[in-house]
Amino acid sequence: MNPLLWALVVLAVATGIALLLTQLMLEPPRADLIELGTYLAISGAATVIVASLAIRVLDERFGLTLRTRFVLVALVGSAVLVANIIVLARLMFISTDHDLKVLLATVAFSTVLAVFFTTWMSSKTLERLGSVNRSIRQLAAGELAIASDVTGRDEVATLAKDVQLLAERLAEARAERLALDAERRELTAAISHDLRTPLSTIRAMVDALEDGVVSEPVEMKRYFATIRRDVQRLNRMIDDLFELAQIDAGAMHLRRQRVTVHEIVAEVVDAMRARAERADIRIELSIQDELPPAMLDGDRLERAIANLLRNALEHTPPGGRIDVHVSGGDGQAAVEVSDTGDGIAEEDLPNIWTRFYRAERSRARTDGDSDGVGLGLAITKGIVELHGGQVEVRSRAGEGTAFTVRLPMLTA
Repeated sequence: MNPLLWALVVLAVATGIALLLTQLMLEPPRADLIELGTYLAISGAATVIVASLAIRVLDERFGLTLRTRFVLVALVGSAVLVANIIVLARLMFISTDHDLKVLLATVAFSTVLAVFFTTWMSSKTLERLGSVNRSIRQLAAGELAIASDVTGRDEVATLAKDVQLLAERLAEARAERLALDAERRELTAAISHDLRTPLSTIRAMVDALEDGVVSEPVEMKRYFATIRRDVQRLNRMIDDLFELAQIDAGAMHLRRQRVTVHEIVAEVVDAMRARAERADIRIELSIQDELPPAMLDGDRLERAIANLLRNALEHTPPGGRIDVHVSGGDGQAAVEVSDTGDGIAEEDLPNIWTRFYRAERSRARTDGDSDGVGLGLAITKGIVELHGGQVEVRSRAGEGTAFTVRLPMLTA
C-alpha cells in the first residue's frame, strides 16, 4: 500500500476511536464532538506531514542514525500529546487551572521515560544488528567460520540465522571448489602420465622402424601391433574424457530405441571373452529372464556394461572368474557383474564413482586394454542415471566385488 494512503487510513481509524471513546465517556454536545473530530484530523495530518518532512530534512543534512530516528519519533509523539492537551484545554474539554498542569507534568514524566526506553531498546536492537553486520563483514573478507551470538525469534534473529546459513553454504561451496581443484590437478597428473606412456612407446617404435633397427617382417609386425594397441588405448581415453565432459555438462542425449537388455549384455560378454582368455579369466553369463524390448540407448548401455566388465577384468587375478547375471521384475532390468578379484576396501567404496579415483594408487596399470585414468565407473554411473536407473556396489577387500545395474523398462 502507498505510504500516504496508509497514513490516511491510520489517521481515520485513530480519529474514529478517539471520538467513539469521547462519546461513550463524556457524551459531549454534537457540535463539540464535531469540533474535536475536526481538530484531531487536522492535528494528525499536520503531525504526519511535519514530522515526515522534518526527519527527511534532518536526515539529508546530518545523516541520522537509527537511534536518533527512534528518539525523534518518541519526542514527536510526546510533542503531539502536549499540543493536543493544550488545544483540548482551550476547547474546554480539560480544566485549565488544575488538570492541565497535572497532565503536562505527567506528559513530561512520560516523555522522559519514553525517550529512555526508546534509547534502551534501540541500543539493544542496534547492538544485535552490529553483530550481524560484523558477520557480514567477515563473509566479505572471506572468513566463513562465523558464529552468531544473536538469539530470539524476531526479524534481527531471522536475519542472523540467514547470514549463518549463507556462511555455511559458502563454506560448502568453497569445499566443493577446493575438491574440484584437487580433482582437476589429479586429472592433469593422471592424463599426463597415462598419455605419456603409450605415446612414448609409439614414438620409440616409430623411431626404431624409421632408423631400420627392425627389419625382420615378424618383428615389424609385432611393432605395428603394439603401435595399433597403444593408438586404440589413446583413442579410448580420449573418448572417455569426451563422454565424461558431456555427462558433467548435461550435454549427453540418449538415442532411445527398442532394444533387448539381455542381448546387449550377451554381445558385450562375447566381445570380452578373447581378452579374458588371454588373462586366464573365465566369464560366465546367466540369463534368468529373457526381457522384453525396452526404450534404451543401446550403444550407451553397451558402453556402461563394457566398463563394468573391463573393470572386473583389471582387478581379477589369473585363474579367477567373472559372473554376469541378467534378471528382471517389477518393471526393472537388473544386470549384475561380480568377480573373484581383490575387492575394494571399505574406506574406498564411497569414492569409486569419483572421477580419476583409483583405489589402488600404487598398482601400475600395465594392461594395454586399461582405460588408464579411472573414468570407466564414473561414465557407467552417468549413463545409468541418464536412463533413470541406478548402479550399486557390494565389495569386501580380498573377497571380490559385485556391481548391479538397475534400469527401468520403459516400453514407450
